[in-house]
Amino acid sequence: MIKPYKYCIIGFGISGQILTLELLKSNIASSDIIICDETFVGGDLSTKYGSILSNTPWWKTKKALEVYRPQIPFMNLPNFPENECTPVREIAGCLLQIAGLCSKGVEKLTTVVNGLEYKDLLWHIIHSHGSFQASTVFLTIGGIENNLDISLPKIPLTIAMDKEQLKYIVNSSDTISVFGTSHSGTIVLDNLQSLSTPTYGIYKGSEPFVFETNTYGGLKEHSSTIANSILGNKYSYISLIHWNNPFAIHKALLKSTKIVIATGFKPKHTFGKEYLDYDPKTAAIKVGPRIYGFGLAYPGCTTIDNKTYQDNSVLSYQSQIQSCLPDILRT
Repeated sequence: MIKPYKYCIIGFGISGQILTLELLKSNIASSDIIICDETFVGGDLSTKYGSILSNTPWWKTKKALEVYRPQIPFMNLPNFPENECTPVREIAGCLLQIAGLCSKGVEKLTTVVNGLEYKDLLWHIIHSHGSFQASTVFLTIGGIENNLDISLPKIPLTIAMDKEQLKYIVNSSDTISVFGTSHSGTIVLDNLQSLSTPTYGIYKGSEPFVFETNTYGGLKEHSSTIANSILGNKYSYISLIHWNNPFAIHKALLKSTKIVIATGFKPKHTFGKEYLDYDPKTAAIKVGPRIYGFGLAYPGCTTIDNKTYQDNSVLSYQSQIQSCLPDILRT
């Protein structure tokens, strides 16, 4: 029988790569780790959202990547303008190269994980080619967009966040309702403003936008610039409506020809609904012992005025992993 692995990472997108680097930086042996992914090409931030600008300027991203220079002394990072936000694909490409070089000794299994079962003090990982066991499982599986049951044509978020694609979907007679005004929502609103499209931005919080207040929470850099412009009435095509005003929402939907859902993400593969319940402070998924989640599906959170907000960015994934991992490795 094959000896169980100590650590299994399911998903090798941005958060899976950062987690791998952090495990190796914590002196976990490569032979103790196995990674499962369908493609190993970098996840959705590479393949779906690559053209979107990062929420942070390049100097901050470079500083985060420099943490791994001791593992790769010859690291050669691009020379982007320090104070400009770079497309996500540039960051994803850098990280994929760094993680790939650092993890050469790590077992990588190109497969689809179909199920997880905890028995005899081990996690049994069932995948398309068979199964294996591990003591600890990390789900870094990425997410799919939340949905709302509204009978209007829906523009996929991947298109709505890419202005070059969006301009072929939206025409001069359209009015759009955008549900959600967090990171992805601000980018969608900005794109629609640039296309001179009448747009309703529908939000749930006490304020339409929550700005960064700590490591995890709130709008940063590019998104906060957009939000400030909207709040300063510089975006003439954008109107904001609170979720608690159903009459105004009803009127907006009567005028709308299309909608965009930007209300967050849920895990791509839940292996049952119970895998949705997790603690962002510890990353523990509350379905069994020694199973944790990071990344788009299991982001860090912050609470402001009794409202909980999720932060999805490359730097916040790194920050959450660095915050939670020491306790995980000690237990």
